[in-house]
Amino acid sequence: MKDYRDYLRIDQYLQDFMQTQLLKGAFDKGLIDTLAKAPSNLSNLQKATATDGPGLQFLLSALIQSNVVKESAEYFELTDAFIEALYYRDLLEAKIFFANLLAPDLLEHIDTFLSDEGEFMQCSHLFELFDYHRALHSTPENVRFTARWMKLTSTLTRYEAGACLAHHDFSAYQNIMDIGGNSGEFVLQITAQYPQLQATVIDLPVVCEVGTQHVSSHPQASRIHFIPGDALVDRLPENQCLVTFKSILHDWPVEACQRFIEQAHDSLKSNGELLIFERAPIPPFTTSPAYGSISTLLFFRSYRPADIYRNLLMSAGFSNIEIQTIDLETPFYLITARKV
Repeated sequence: MKDYRDYLRIDQYLQDFMQTQLLKGAFDKGLIDTLAKAPSNLSNLQKATATDGPGLQFLLSALIQSNVVKESAEYFELTDAFIEALYYRDLLEAKIFFANLLAPDLLEHIDTFLSDEGEFMQCSHLFELFDYHRALHSTPENVRFTARWMKLTSTLTRYEAGACLAHHDFSAYQNIMDIGGNSGEFVLQITAQYPQLQATVIDLPVVCEVGTQHVSSHPQASRIHFIPGDALVDRLPENQCLVTFKSILHDWPVEACQRFIEQAHDSLKSNGELLIFERAPIPPFTTSPAYGSISTLLFFRSYRPADIYRNLLMSAGFSNIEIQTIDLETPFYLITARKV
């Protein structure tokens, strides 16, 4: 089994703008797929990728420097390191797509990004992309719009969930409710390892519609149930063994987080547990931030210190609060608490 941090190997290929764009070009032109099948010479690569000679030479030269491709004799092939990274192709392509989608926010609004969060929210594409109002009513356009940002969050969760599973034992639970559970990817990963678990996902109607389709092809789909609703105001299912929040609380002001946590408390049975898996504040950089991490870094002001979550949990009546910090692309908190 791969180490839960293994997916972070892809970040080395998304460090800067040009490196990322040329890797995207290699995917788009079919060069990666061609070399994934077998080594190839320059002539065959030019035919397979429909590039001109100088363009292909330029691309291959850059990919060699990025350790994506290596040359031996007259043939080019993928490096062993990049073959390992291709295991996470879905994450590579998702991070490229969303970094390119959001890069204009920094190009056009770097001043407001650094000085005025409110103004940046008003003028950036980031907060248009995550427009939750579009998830309230099902129309073909709203489904397409919502599915686009869900692709990023689901792909991130697919691999981040491994860290949570490595640090928390889910074997004692019979049911789990994930509030703001998005596509169901978080509980999909958990139920895959724990066949005794029944899972409920609470989220907005269009999110639940997309999520139902997302999990439908998996063996554990019959154990994952979606309930559309507003977790701030609706009465939620009760008698839960475990309630989880995965990468949702940072999206909301503290007052809303307090309400979410109170709702979780009401939904839990006696001695039930709450689990928060959420990004921690980003520490001072030791290397330059990677271009491929734009979709995460643009939210840097939203990642709260652990004491805020501790106080919210205590205020809602939770005890036995434990906080772990797990180093991934950015630090994550794994916070657990018990209803008494």
